Amino acid sequence: MKVLLVGNYVPDAQASMQAFSRVLERELPSHGCELRVVTPPRRLQRVAPSSRLWKWLGYIDKYVLFVPSLVMQARWADVVHICDHSNGMYVRWVKSKPTVITCHDVIAVQAAKGMVEGWDVGWTGRVFQRLIASGLAKADLIACVSNATQRALLGLQLASIQQVTTVLNGLNDNFSLLGPGEAQQLIDRLGLLANDRYLIHVGMDLPRKNRKAVVETFIALQRRAAESATSAVVSHLILVGPPLSPELARLASQHGVADRIIALQDVTHQELRALYGRATALLFPSLQEGFGWPLIEAQACGCPVFTSDLTPMNEIGGPGACYVDPHDPEAMAHAIEQAAGRFEEMRALGLQNVSNYSAEKMVTSYLAAYRQVFEAGRSVPERRQGAVQDLQ
Repeated sequence: MKVLLVGNYVPDAQASMQAFSRVLERELPSHGCELRVVTPPRRLQRVAPSSRLWKWLGYIDKYVLFVPSLVMQARWADVVHICDHSNGMYVRWVKSKPTVITCHDVIAVQAAKGMVEGWDVGWTGRVFQRLIASGLAKADLIACVSNATQRALLGLQLASIQQVTTVLNGLNDNFSLLGPGEAQQLIDRLGLLANDRYLIHVGMDLPRKNRKAVVETFIALQRRAAESATSAVVSHLILVGPPLSPELARLASQHGVADRIIALQDVTHQELRALYGRATALLFPSLQEGFGWPLIEAQACGCPVFTSDLTPMNEIGGPGACYVDPHDPEAMAHAIEQAAGRFEEMRALGLQNVSNYSAEKMVTSYLAAYRQVFEAGRSVPERRQGAVQDLQ
């Protein structure tokens, strides 16, 4: 089967979307697929991201200049797989071929409808989300990365139930256990000592990522230990992501923990494995996710997980994760303290859980999706006519 993968515009720097595409690009050829990957090239967008033209020039690159080459490449394919739902508008230009779109979440659509607190969407953003929704409605099959994303998609009436399936994400890279010595060598440059105990959080500083609650939980752990004259479960907080916002920096300083919070950027994959493996636990109190990759990344590296008792987190983390109220830092601190005696059990259960999220299982499910839309497309007269014309 000939599969055309449509990837994301590289200047948008959507690391998770690029990682998702890389998994398919790596795995599909070994499953008998002939594969081509196309992404919009950077042509006009030659200005700094701070420029007012940056977004608009990117739109022209993606949705005007890229279209002719996309149409040409689609003629070759049996199935076109648009790897990110935010490119759903491409469906209108490849509709002569069976199309699969991966829907990672519907958070931006919800925000455009005023359903996400703290996320204001301008009129251009609302128009953009309507275009995405229109593309989703025209796709032959929408593969949602979690059951929670599928429920949200259907709840917004963006597609019919016949159009939708769930294909759980698999690990997007080699996340696995490292030996203590190897892990320590990898993170020596980060200034962590062999006896440092730390919580880790991985993610951007977006309201839904709930970074403030992570910092407040760390503060609560330090305060509770001081009040009880005991050693804290953790002595440091590692944030893999952007530096602390001014607000969080002030909060940390006011509570005397600023020197124990380390924000790390440009972390390599091997360093991230080491950070997970050496961590006391991952704290991931997100308020809204499509899937939540850090959960299974951490578990694959032997890291206990504390995450929100919300979907999809409480569906993805399995029995090895500890589920907490993401709005209550004091309760999260208490849960971490109470679980300290069973961290080894959480590690073992997490390693068992992550076997459900292999790249092999994900790719096998996508192959079934491709066959489904390909066989259905062969019975559609206008599609057959389009295929004949492509061959002439």
